[in-house]
Amino acid sequence: MNAADFHRAADAALAAMTAEGLDRRRYSDTLDGEGYQYVDLVMEGGGVLGVALLGYIHVLEKAGLRFVGLGGASAGSITALALAALDVPAAAKSDRLIEIVANMPMADFIDGKDDDDEDAADFIDTLLKRPGLAKLAWKGMQILDNLDEMIGLNRGDRFHRWLTEDVLRAHGIHTTAQLRARMATTPAGWHLREDSPQRESQLRGEARLAPLDPAADYLCVVAADVATETKVEFPCMAALYWDEPDQVNPADYVRCSMSIPVFFKPVTRPIRIRDAAHEALWRDLAGMGDDDLKPTRFPPPRAVFVDGGVLSNFPIDVFHRPNKVPARPTFGVKLQWDERSHDVNKLAKLITQTFNSARHCLDYEFIRRNPDFKQLVACIDTADHDWLKFEMPDEAKLDLFRRGAEAAVGFLRRFDWARYKETRAHLAAAYTTAQQPQIVHL
Repeated sequence: MNAADFHRAADAALAAMTAEGLDRRRYSDTLDGEGYQYVDLVMEGGGVLGVALLGYIHVLEKAGLRFVGLGGASAGSITALALAALDVPAAAKSDRLIEIVANMPMADFIDGKDDDDEDAADFIDTLLKRPGLAKLAWKGMQILDNLDEMIGLNRGDRFHRWLTEDVLRAHGIHTTAQLRARMATTPAGWHLREDSPQRESQLRGEARLAPLDPAADYLCVVAADVATETKVEFPCMAALYWDEPDQVNPADYVRCSMSIPVFFKPVTRPIRIRDAAHEALWRDLAGMGDDDLKPTRFPPPRAVFVDGGVLSNFPIDVFHRPNKVPARPTFGVKLQWDERSHDVNKLAKLITQTFNSARHCLDYEFIRRNPDFKQLVACIDTADHDWLKFEMPDEAKLDLFRRGAEAAVGFLRRFDWARYKETRAHLAAAYTTAQQPQIVHL
């Protein structure tokens, strides 16, 4: 399969976009000299269903959109990092992403405890066929050594090597500092629309739109540190875990974020309090006072990272600022419809729904408290494709890509930038009022 196959899968969606003039509408107040509009993008995790995200991104770029902030968990974090690393924000990248995915060895990511171990792949294949309990238990006996030695079926080494070499190194990214510099490359002619009615709020009194900040984090990769019970956002929290965070290879963050419990070996890192400033970071994270942070109690001797989706599978809140009308929106894309009505009548269903409740709770609660985000979020109908089917046939990849492209057209069709800004103006005013000190009359 080659990139041309993916392009053909999106032809109908792109034709509809052009026919309806969706590539000529306003979606943001932040533009560059070429007229491209800028947005932030947050993507949900969902294993191999992440192929659908590429179709979504492909259509957004063809509509004249470019990306500044990029965030996600698990599969969403893989796409976010790849999109960030390929080129500067002003460049179109979806065609190169498609080339990467067309040649991505997904089946090789099932790497067992060593290169000759086929038990993990055999167990996963059996699991996807929804076998009876007896057969599943029999197959499960074969992978007990993996679970005992690694606390997971697969090492995740091949994935990490692919991301490091074929994606990052191939595009000149070796460190977090290099990635930050690339993402902070201000597009030529970067400006704010002159006719925006929210211009004063968006600029906060500045004379013009400020250039991108090289010290800011425009990437947010979410992982879960289960040793400290922490939702971790990389790279902004990397200093907690690495002595030289600027030198960390960004592939390490994504390897943490995609560590599906049991499926992949968790990522561990030693935690060593190196100085007073580092100790203060941990104390602030834990909400502890000076007398509460005891080296023998907190933090633990090592961090244990698993899939960020365990705590926040759709971290749509990462770029949210409640006190102003944004100059660019944060679009969010989910890889499945939210199903919040379940008949929990068996043990397996109880376990599944306990896990699902934990990974969705924070995201559902944020959107409930910030209903304006309902205007920003699209769901891709990924049908009955299985999120763990790493040996996915080409036809399934193309179908997911097409579904992502169609979902993007549907979202662009209904998104109303002016209406969204009006909503945010009301909410920002209410937030500002709530933050003002109240005078109490006695």
